[in-house]
Amino acid sequence: MSLHPINGVFSGGGIKGIALAGAAAGSLEAGYRFDHAVGTSSGAMVASLVAAGYGPDELAAGVSWVPWPDLLDWLPVSRVPLVGKAISMAIAHAQCGGERIEQVWSTLLAAKGVFTFGDLEPGSLRIVATDITHQRGIVIPDRLPDYGIDPDSFPVAKAVRMSTAVPFFFRPVPLRNPKTGDVALIADGALTANYPLRVARRSTVWPIVGFRFLDPEHHLHVKVRGPASLARAVVTAGIRAADIMRSDMSTGSVTIALAVDRDPLDFGLSVAAARELFEQGRIAAFDALTDPVQAVAAD
Repeated sequence: MSLHPINGVFSGGGIKGIALAGAAAGSLEAGYRFDHAVGTSSGAMVASLVAAGYGPDELAAGVSWVPWPDLLDWLPVSRVPLVGKAISMAIAHAQCGGERIEQVWSTLLAAKGVFTFGDLEPGSLRIVATDITHQRGIVIPDRLPDYGIDPDSFPVAKAVRMSTAVPFFFRPVPLRNPKTGDVALIADGALTANYPLRVARRSTVWPIVGFRFLDPEHHLHVKVRGPASLARAVVTAGIRAADIMRSDMSTGSVTIALAVDRDPLDFGLSVAAARELFEQGRIAAFDALTDPVQAVAAD
């Protein structure tokens, strides 16, 4: 079967990103292939796997294999009962390191022979992150030369970790310029663009299909009981606001909205729950792309 090439855009969404993996699988099953993929935060996780050549069954197996609760590699001080998280926030300005995400994604990508951006087709993957030192959004690997780094030598898993480094939750990732010694701190891409549709529009050869989450109809009421929960509430509100205010929904693209009502930072889910999220995204994308009214005109 001849697959229709598309340019995929995957939004951020924390743990809800499992549904994005399902949506990618559903798109592949519907007869499409991702020649280009752009992702933010958890969307960067999925985009990297798609660019590496993961198929529908492999995406499903990966979701089942990933130890989702263990991706939260709590800093030692944050484990202290009652006051640990508050102390961790005061000392490290974070609760988790983030190294575990990089390790797990390195393993997943290595299964496809992908280690650095040089192992991928040129331009096939773009990951959105935020340079909090210089107060600007960056697209990896495109902007790496600005930091004195050869894009082909940069680890894809590290770029994924950078894009998923939610402020106050995961530590920002230092990016050192080998030529000048300057260090920039890189954090969550959702601070720049939670739904990076405009990045995809830089490549207009193929139709653009975007995957994002519907904003829940009910309004969240977050209880704030200390520094850690305050930081969590601020970040969640900021990501939700960025998603609503900065998204570009103009013509020239198809957006598949996923109705997943779950706390983005709630990683405490079982394998069965992860599979359910995956299946929810798979069905939504497959149905949308096989509907003759909504299907992408890729010919």
